[in-house]
Amino acid sequence: MLLYSIIIYIIFSNKIFILSLIRNVDYFPYMVREEQKKCIEFIRKNLRRANICIQAPTGFGKTIAILATLLTKRRPIIWAVRTGNETDRPIEELKVINKKKGTNFFGLSYRGKRDMCLLAKEMKLNSYEDVSFLCKSQKECKYDNEIDFNEILSEPLLYSEILDLCKNWGVCPYKFQRLLLPFADVVALSYNYIVNEKLGWSIRKYVPFEESYLVVDEAHNLQYACMGLNSDEISFGSVENSLKEIEKFGTDESREIENFLLNLKEKLMEERVSMEKREEEFDAVSFLKRLNRQISLIDVFSSMQRYGNIIRREQLKLGKRPRSSLYHLSSFWLNVIENIHTEGIAFIKRRSKKNFYIELFDMRASVILHDKWNMFKKCIFCSGTLAPIDAFAETIGLENYVGKTLNFSFNKNRIVALITNGISTKGEKLSKEMALKYIEGIKQFIESMNSNVAIFSASYRIQNGLLKAGLKKIIESTGRKFFIEKQGMSGEKARKILDEFKECAYCDEKGVLCATATGRFAEGADFPGKELEGIFLVGIPFDKMSIKTKLYLEYYEKLYGKKKGNYYAYIVPAMRRASQALGRALRGEGDKAVLICGDERYREKRFFNLLPYYFRNNMEVVNYHSIRAKLLLK
Repeated sequence: MLLYSIIIYIIFSNKIFILSLIRNVDYFPYMVREEQKKCIEFIRKNLRRANICIQAPTGFGKTIAILATLLTKRRPIIWAVRTGNETDRPIEELKVINKKKGTNFFGLSYRGKRDMCLLAKEMKLNSYEDVSFLCKSQKECKYDNEIDFNEILSEPLLYSEILDLCKNWGVCPYKFQRLLLPFADVVALSYNYIVNEKLGWSIRKYVPFEESYLVVDEAHNLQYACMGLNSDEISFGSVENSLKEIEKFGTDESREIENFLLNLKEKLMEERVSMEKREEEFDAVSFLKRLNRQISLIDVFSSMQRYGNIIRREQLKLGKRPRSSLYHLSSFWLNVIENIHTEGIAFIKRRSKKNFYIELFDMRASVILHDKWNMFKKCIFCSGTLAPIDAFAETIGLENYVGKTLNFSFNKNRIVALITNGISTKGEKLSKEMALKYIEGIKQFIESMNSNVAIFSASYRIQNGLLKAGLKKIIESTGRKFFIEKQGMSGEKARKILDEFKECAYCDEKGVLCATATGRFAEGADFPGKELEGIFLVGIPFDKMSIKTKLYLEYYEKLYGKKKGNYYAYIVPAMRRASQALGRALRGEGDKAVLICGDERYREKRFFNLLPYYFRNNMEVVNYHSIRAKLLLK
């Protein structure tokens, strides 16, 4: 097979890039499937002229198909993932390519200071802000040592491998990985380095964005990652802890700050008392006017911020975490003042039995993200639930794109897809009568299957309603082991539950997992093969119609019009959650599953058209009390 190439040597950032025009180069290390061929060809055909959006189910092999194709371009690849824990996946595939194709590509899983600072690990610091302050405050660090690292550049490095190497050598892992960046063909990192301007600059110094291809994995999460990064909140506790800090570290000069904090606390208490509901829109302009008419609030909060930094340094000297409520409180209010008239930023007040909160809610995902994509040579966005692609593109401010939906060739005989008549979670509350109907349908579903199944409720409110109506007792009466995801559950507890549930698939006593379609098990968990073969989705997982949701809807309706705004902000996100939940049971072409959408509203065109293709193509309608009869026929 002829190989045609033009080799151009360019020295850039102390690295020689070999830019090649290559035909017929194949870096795909596995037996390629037909749908993967279509994916590769689509990228090759369109990448020069447009950004690319690809929807393909989990287990399709998106990572390797995209990676192997982009490597032929001989440009740096920046692979953005939702969390730091997911950065290893593309680097693992890069290792496979090197092993099977005899190549020597280099790449690394890039993590933030919180994960990479050995000193912070010794001090048990677990917030980015604390670790960042620690690094800035250290004049000398025992891990700030030089090392010759050329010998290890022949092998891609996972996060754990970088950490272990640096521990053995006694060098700073964070600085070490930064030194590796100019030599990397692939850098895997979290969304934050793309969304956050400050973090982005720390990468651009070593990997030029304009020369790089960006891949955004699980891209349907982008707008929420952006919103979460720029939002913030404070509480009564923030003020009370600030007063304690002043009492402990204060001087005569801090007396004015203490008096101001007491006034702030009083005004917040007045705000809480005036509330008619548990959550309301907060009038920041009016509040700040009432807070103090005599002095510059910017000067006061800036002074508080400086004093908060002094407290953080004092905490470090005492060997404690460099945290300061005063610093966070003042930073929050300075952010409020800066954005008080910014379109797309809302302020919300919320009360609980013992506390009171003020939240800055940034909804401007499309505005913030719009200018990011032009910084790169081209971008590829991929997910199992990207559709409708036009809606996705508009909500992240993406222009000049082409999209494609790719699917597995599932065996229709191995998938049962049902929509139930006679049950729905529509309305503010789940009545006991409706809860009992759901429990009857769920019982028939469980008794018809000798395998692990999951009950994904639309919300914790719905799940709690089912539990109060006796769901757990009914499940255990079927001889199954009961597992439940609880709100606020720790990651360690969740992992334990997940492992025990999966083990049930290989035992006589099968498991039933009760979780929410908005939780970690419905999107982040992986259930290959027989570990999960049935899903009952209780209701449509809409956002709760809180004041935050209403403000979000109003903003989107203002941006896109009433109909499209409601569709983008309310319907599409709910159906993506439903699709993610249904997809837990189908991780490969050979899998089998019973999928039940337990809400008659799923039959409506506006919802049905957004369900996964494997569900739409196999769908049948059944009454909730006839589920057993229908499944026995299958």
